[in-house]
Amino acid sequence: MLSKKERLSRKEFSRFFSLGKRSNSKIFTLVYSPHPTFHASVVVPKKVEKSAVKRNKIRRQIYDIVRSQQKTEGFVGVFIFLLKSNTKELKHEEVVEEVLEIIKKAINK
Repeated sequence: MLSKKERLSRKEFSRFFSLGKRSNSKIFTLVYSPHPTFHASVVVPKKVEKSAVKRNKIRRQIYDIVRSQQKTEGFVGVFIFLLKSNTKELKHEEVVEEVLEIIKKAINK
């Protein structure tokens, strides 16, 4: 999980969601906004998984991937991940690759 200062409040989420640039992959839609510090949010809709327990598990796994990649790569900005499809069908390595690919794609736009 990300620390509280690295997560977005509802007000910040709305502002960055409307202003950000979107990048798509087969798993995620990423909304990226340049910012001097790192902030992230992960959205797992009910269409992906009905159970709140399973949605929260997916959300925590993606937060963990984003946090570890941010520490190694040093990304800055605001990242909002909107999940499209269920990640339980994919292996962990594939999700990590997708996260890295979509982040690099969004930053370079």
